[in-house]
Amino acid sequence: MLIRILVLLATVVLFTIGRFLLTHTDKPFMMLHPENNQTLGKIVKFFGIVFCVLAVFSAIAIFIPNIFFVTTIMVISCIMLLVMELMLLTFLTK
Repeated sequence: MLIRILVLLATVVLFTIGRFLLTHTDKPFMMLHPENNQTLGKIVKFFGIVFCVLAVFSAIAIFIPNIFFVTTIMVISCIMLLVMELMLLTFLTK
């Protein structure tokens, strides 16, 4: 039961991050300006879509009692969060 609650929390976090990124493809946020840089805008949009898709899979994982599926989705989510942060780090102005 606890794992389902934690996966539900992860689903909310993934969806929130994905929605935030998709709504900020043409607005500045956190010292990043995707409206000025087309490459950054594409990266932000890509990761927004990826996190929304991961949120859907994570929501499905709540109802499927397969621990391998749950673990796979959570590991992929963690890796994608790390990759996104590292990619966005290269666009920070110094």
